[in-house]
Amino acid sequence: MSAGVARLRAAVERLGRAGVVGIALLAFAAAFYFSAVAPLATELAGLRAEADALDRRLQAGGVAPRGGTPAEQLAAFYAFFPPPHSSPEWLGKINAAARAKGLVLRSGEYKLERAADRKLTRYQITLPVAGSYAQIRGFVAQVLADVPAAALEEITLRRESVSSPTVEARIRLTLYLRSA
Repeated sequence: MSAGVARLRAAVERLGRAGVVGIALLAFAAAFYFSAVAPLATELAGLRAEADALDRRLQAGGVAPRGGTPAEQLAAFYAFFPPPHSSPEWLGKINAAARAKGLVLRSGEYKLERAADRKLTRYQITLPVAGSYAQIRGFVAQVLADVPAAALEEITLRRESVSSPTVEARIRLTLYLRSA
């Protein structure tokens, strides 16, 4: 073992201080590449593949993903929103999301706001629900995933006591529909 150490010392002396610093920098650069750069390159490739898949999905749906005149882009934006007669379908999806999370929607307030000069109609839905925090959070997440034209406007949470497992929530969603 002492012969190996002696050879290593002799090699270090031949390289000199600049050679040792150079080898250390090469080792650091290699370690940095494999620990930071390579994983980010893999993540970038995955994100590019996901973006390409989304572009193909948009093109298959007849919506131009990019480009065009501003008027065409605006028309494509408004074409994303569902027609007004489809609101029962979207309300059914909201109800199904509640059932899937174990919540019961007993009542709700529904208000349709139409304006002659607007291209979108707002359908405000206020739902009182009671359940665990996880159920309510899961319900909201599922609604936002299943109903792409819905927006969460307000959520109010209330618990009777700290030890109570039941949370009462008032959830206000807005469903955006194309104007007729």
